[in-house]
Amino acid sequence: MRNLFPVLSILLAACGAAPPVVPLAAPVEPSAPEARPRAAVRPRGCLGAGSPVASPVSAEAARQRAATAAHAPDRWGKGYRALEPPPGFRVVPVSKDAASAAADDEIETTVAPADLVTRFEYEGDMGLLVVVQVFDHPATRPEGHSLFRHAVISYDTNGEDVTDEMEDDSFKNWFDHLAELRDEEGRHIVEWSYREKGCERAELYERFIEDGDHLWHIAIEVMPRAPEEDMLLWMALLFDAPLASPAAPDRRGIIENENTR
Repeated sequence: MRNLFPVLSILLAACGAAPPVVPLAAPVEPSAPEARPRAAVRPRGCLGAGSPVASPVSAEAARQRAATAAHAPDRWGKGYRALEPPPGFRVVPVSKDAASAAADDEIETTVAPADLVTRFEYEGDMGLLVVVQVFDHPATRPEGHSLFRHAVISYDTNGEDVTDEMEDDSFKNWFDHLAELRDEEGRHIVEWSYREKGCERAELYERFIEDGDHLWHIAIEVMPRAPEEDMLLWMALLFDAPLASPAAPDRRGIIENENTR
């Protein structure tokens, strides 16, 4: 094609027309990378690393939806003895007598500790298993101990490591999320969550409520993870609704890169 331009220019000049202008290619710097379409930037996923966490705006909306569900007339303030399982959960029959449990071949029965009130289970997609246990412990908090300290020493897996010389603040970092609060009735409440290490990843969410002679202990174990919106709903129904208790400030699911025990 380039060889035809001189001939074409002569012919056009003879006709009085201006010769064509040959466009020049834009200079290319040897070091410039080849242009490609930019991929959309997406946040990192949470597979195996914690509850999928929503944006602050959607998380607050999820908290509001969970609170609305907890305030339903058939759930709010009904007590733990009348607690119904959240939607999708099933009741696991419990027996305090090993012989009775073994004798009943038709019903799946769990031999339970004496202070276990009820147990629920939920099985979801991708191997999700959620186990809820509600305990009614005697309220035997030693004088001078905070409820947080008493709960750690008595019911946490690391409680035996707490010594008299240790201040409460020295083991608060054992938990991914921790809240200490009181409700309108003056009841002391402690709520915490953390990730358990091991071959099968798990998250544990627990609440302790000191209610007269009772220490209600609600434990939600999630293996391996669940969406944060589901966690917020379950905590509202299981932690807040039975005793008409307030939600912990900034309650959330466990997020990526937080401590694992």
